[in-house]
Amino acid sequence: MKSISKEDLIIRESMQLSFAGSDIWCIELDSLNVYTDIVIDKFLKDMVIARKRSSPSLIVIHLNKTLMKIELIGVIASELKKAENAVCRVVFVGLDRSNQRLIKKALKKESVSFAYGFNNNYEKAKEWLVSKRLI
Repeated sequence: MKSISKEDLIIRESMQLSFAGSDIWCIELDSLNVYTDIVIDKFLKDMVIARKRSSPSLIVIHLNKTLMKIELIGVIASELKKAENAVCRVVFVGLDRSNQRLIKKALKKESVSFAYGFNNNYEKAKEWLVSKRLI
């Protein structure tokens, strides 16, 4: 992964998106490179919004070009567990197979009750969220 200076980082705002008649909460953590502290801080702030009853229960977590450290994976799993009453489905976008396995392991350890999946195509990930099928 090519290193980018903190000054050159573009931190995209997370957003609520309407897609195929459903609302999706899109947590944008992509391209944050090796700056785990920034990723964790942004994710924690976004999860405050995701836990609100008025927020969508469908969540995309976009992690393309972001270094996945064990610390970050643990924070993601534990925060999703805290929010599981407000979450129906989560899809992770942009993870390689080894990081997918680490996320699965962390979510199983937390015993989350919502459905989750992985996809490297953002559009297909949104389609899965609003569909009734499981990956």
